Amino acid sequence: MLRHCVQGARVQQKRSWRCYSLVSSSSLDYDSSSGAQTNTQHHNHRHQQHLLFATHNRLPKRYFGISRNPDPLTRHGSINTVGGDNDVDIDVMSADGVASPVTADDLEYGEIEKDSNFMSRQMNAMSAWQDDDDSNYGDDGFDLFGGSGFGKGGDSEYNDNDDDDDANMDQQSIADAAFHERQQKIKDELDQRTGRLWTDEWIISEEEWLANKSWDDIEEWKPELATRKSLESVKVFDGGVPTLQQLSELNLPPSLSSHPGHGSPKNYAIHRKKQIRSRLRMAIQLSIHDDLQKILQMESWSDKQEAVDDLFEVIEDRVREREPVLGKLPDFGTMVENGLEQVLRMVQSRMRGGTATKVDDDTDNSDTTADEEAATTNKDKEVDILDVAGANAEELVPVFMDISNLKNPPNSAFLSESNEAGVPNLIYPLNVHHREGVGRMVEEWELAANKETKRIMMRDATKAIASKIVGATNCCDTAVSDNVKGAARVLVTGKRGVGKTAALAGIVASARVSGHIVVYLPDGDRLRKQGFYIEPCNHRKGLYNLPMIAQEFCDQLLKSHGDDIKAMTVADETMKKFLTDDQIKKVISKANDSEEGSGSEMPLTLDKVLTVGSESASLSSGCYLSVISTLMNQTEKPFTVVMDDFNCYYDHGHYFHMDYDEDVKEAIPLNKITIFKPFLDAMGLYPTTTGNAISPDEATGSSQAMMQWGSIVAGVSESKAVRRTFTKSLTESAYALAESENHPMHVVNIERYNSVEVQHILYNFEITGIGRLRFDRGNTTLNPEEVEYLRMVSGGTGQQLIDACMIP
Repeated sequence: MLRHCVQGARVQQKRSWRCYSLVSSSSLDYDSSSGAQTNTQHHNHRHQQHLLFATHNRLPKRYFGISRNPDPLTRHGSINTVGGDNDVDIDVMSADGVASPVTADDLEYGEIEKDSNFMSRQMNAMSAWQDDDDSNYGDDGFDLFGGSGFGKGGDSEYNDNDDDDDANMDQQSIADAAFHERQQKIKDELDQRTGRLWTDEWIISEEEWLANKSWDDIEEWKPELATRKSLESVKVFDGGVPTLQQLSELNLPPSLSSHPGHGSPKNYAIHRKKQIRSRLRMAIQLSIHDDLQKILQMESWSDKQEAVDDLFEVIEDRVREREPVLGKLPDFGTMVENGLEQVLRMVQSRMRGGTATKVDDDTDNSDTTADEEAATTNKDKEVDILDVAGANAEELVPVFMDISNLKNPPNSAFLSESNEAGVPNLIYPLNVHHREGVGRMVEEWELAANKETKRIMMRDATKAIASKIVGATNCCDTAVSDNVKGAARVLVTGKRGVGKTAALAGIVASARVSGHIVVYLPDGDRLRKQGFYIEPCNHRKGLYNLPMIAQEFCDQLLKSHGDDIKAMTVADETMKKFLTDDQIKKVISKANDSEEGSGSEMPLTLDKVLTVGSESASLSSGCYLSVISTLMNQTEKPFTVVMDDFNCYYDHGHYFHMDYDEDVKEAIPLNKITIFKPFLDAMGLYPTTTGNAISPDEATGSSQAMMQWGSIVAGVSESKAVRRTFTKSLTESAYALAESENHPMHVVNIERYNSVEVQHILYNFEITGIGRLRFDRGNTTLNPEEVEYLRMVSGGTGQQLIDACMIP
């Protein structure tokens, strides 16, 4: 802008000099006295110099705290709040003639139309030089803010008046004071802005530098630091961990719909339309609530019809006031009229249902009269009839399970304890991995200051998985007859970090509390490539054993459910499927602590077979498969298998043997490895695109491979190094099997957190003391802008949300 002023002044100077040079010297009326001419020139020079100097000091100057680009996170409104004298304040005249103060950007760059801007008025004042025909200036040594004169010429009537100079100086001082006052108000307004990008929490004050505090001086965390709002909002299941039946009956808030950028825009469009209709229905109900109460009290049908017609006339304007954004839709009027008709029909339907229903009350309440009871009943009934959109319904909130505080622990004493890392054995063998761990769910418990609680948020996806299991098995709170016992197959999908591992861990805990025998394989990525060594199975041609992994599986199942399987025995026919006669003799011998053994006179219990398998690598595979086969074909207790990183089993193989390929170039498919084969055959998924040669050839049919009573739940992983096409092909094959009538495959997709779930996750972080919420004292959870910021930067995913809470 300064450059613009200089260029404008130079153009005007050249024009005035050109006009002066064109004037004939004979036309000038020179005075014989040179003093008069000198006085006139001096007066013109002083007059022009004061004018330009005052103008320059009144020009707006740049304030370094103002940004030219508007910040979307700041609040709207004007920055300049100066009012008063029109010569000082800068107001913009809008189209309706109302003056509104300008913003900081307008003050800095003068981007305001016409003469409303102070800058424009000053430029117009400078342009007045060329309008004066009586004054001709022409000094080529012109300096805008300084020194030399403006030229020669003029009339002799101008006099050098010191009073005029003092007046100009006073005007200059007033302009400077007004400018500084205006700039100070702008600075104060900017300093009052709060939130992201306006406050820097990393600034260390001088007092903090000089405090010389050490780590020992930091305040110790205590549960009392959590705000009352967080403690009252977080809902923990009474009893710690619910059973599968209780979990399937919880009222939980729905998750967000799938993001349109994730490949399903149609589903998102359907979700958005439902959401718009729901918001309109809610706004319509609130807009016509009082009118409906009056209509219900009318006795004449014609009066009711006339009142309803009046509602259709005014409903559009009322709803537009409540929903200004939706009011801009092109078909808003039609949508509102259809919504009003639906609301009225719902009210009419409820009235008919309420009239037909009779209330039987045989109790004797001596404290209340019959009229009072009737009035109370009619009032509640009227409220229930009118609330068709659920405006008075209680908001659904997520519920947390606390797996470290069980009121109904399972039979196994081992499952009621925790390991050295503080992870409850209820979800054993899930543990803290020495590198990254399984998912990142356990990381939350490690970072928490409160080590007395281990919580998992139960979501609608967790409820859906439990519902599929309960619907198929018909368990678990009541006695079940054998003819209704069944099994369920569930594949859990979802984007990275949305909580698939947490959902599977919650199902494991709930199933064990429900009395299920659970085999939990949380680290499929490790199992498919770190089996130490592989060897051919001599008893079953074409299959291969992983003795070290099988030995590990025997030990895990024995620790977690050794007490549950003490009464179960393994049949000789079952052992002969997986062990040779010599191996069976060794198992019996080791189980009975006798070298010669008593043979088959004494049947072996499952816990003894697992003990032998956990101690002998050569017998581990046969022992483990004998126990798994027995559990899958019994109906005494439900048997559940939960597998995480399931898509890793369909990636490129890592196990090679020359008996499978002489050149040792092709990897062995995992469905030909004995310890994985029962579970892969039960799932029955054979996608078209895989990293290995996994196929249904020589595989047991899924209907025959499924357990008699229980379920198998598998979850895919998006954080492991698996080609995306393999995961996509696996999911598509699962959706294809979902249409089967006999043994359907249930696919449960876990979505991102909604706003309610994000809020309650932050409440839980503050209660357990995680990250910066440990000593936050409600500055985050009670600030809606900060909560929305965390939801935005995390995208509604759990992993990114906990990362965002670790640093300011």
